[in-house]
Amino acid sequence: MKIPTMIVDDEKVDRYTARRRLERHGGFGEVIEAESGDAFLETHCSVPGAWPKDGLPILILMDINMPGRDGFETVAELDRRHQRGMGPPSLVVTMFTSSSSPRDRARAAALPLVRGYAEKPLDAAGAEALDALYSAHLRSIGYAA
Repeated sequence: MKIPTMIVDDEKVDRYTARRRLERHGGFGEVIEAESGDAFLETHCSVPGAWPKDGLPILILMDINMPGRDGFETVAELDRRHQRGMGPPSLVVTMFTSSSSPRDRARAAALPLVRGYAEKPLDAAGAEALDALYSAHLRSIGYAA
């Protein structure tokens, strides 16, 4: 089973670096990218019931600092839309940022959809931690692989 993954980040280099690291890990499937929170919401979370209900949870790496809607605002809107049946039915959202600020970590932890916090650049240990976080989420929802 390969982990379905989305990266929402305005920096092309950061998306590329993360995608390459996830590919090297081997446990992640095709990575879908969005260059802003607004583009992500519009493309993937605008139509109720557009995602298959029986699919694996989607791992979302959400950058914090983006122009327009930042990562926190995007996740808050994602939560509202998710409650209305828009977007993937099951999510594992991880804030993905170069910020090691305790304030950002606390703010991320306060968002109901956020399950983790990964710092850039994503390295082998970070990819392994995302894999472990995802696996723990699957166990918590009773998913049998």
